[in-house]
Amino acid sequence: MKRNFGKPILIILLSLAGFYFGIRLFSDPKGLFTTLLLIVGGATVFYLVFRHFIQGRLGGKTDARYSKAVKQSKKKYPTAKPKPNVSPLIGKDKQGLKSNVQKRKSSSHLTVIEGKKGKKKNRAFF
Repeated sequence: MKRNFGKPILIILLSLAGFYFGIRLFSDPKGLFTTLLLIVGGATVFYLVFRHFIQGRLGGKTDARYSKAVKQSKKKYPTAKPKPNVSPLIGKDKQGLKSNVQKRKSSSHLTVIEGKKGKKKNRAFF
C-alpha cells in the first residue's frame, strides 16, 4: 500500500512557520516586516527578470509568428463590410445580382488534395 508522506510534512512545516511568525511578530515586529518586504521585493525582481529575459526567449517567437499569421489572414480574407443603406425602391434587382456575383468571386481557403483514386488494391496479399 502506498502512503502519501507529503501532506503531514507540509502541515508540520506550515505550523512551524506560523509559530515562528507569531514569535517574531511579538519579539521583533520591525525586523519581521523588513524581512517580509525584502522577500516580496526579491520575488518581484526575480519575476520581472524572468519574464523579460527568459520567457521572451522561450515563447516570444511563437507569439510573433502567430501575430504575423493573423495579420496575413486578415489581409487575405478581409472581414465583411457593412452594407450601405440603399432605398428599397431603387435597384433591388441589381443589388441581389451583385451580391451573388460577389459570393462567386470570393476564393475559398480550402484546397483539394489529390490522392490515389485510380489505383486498386492488390488483394492477393490479404
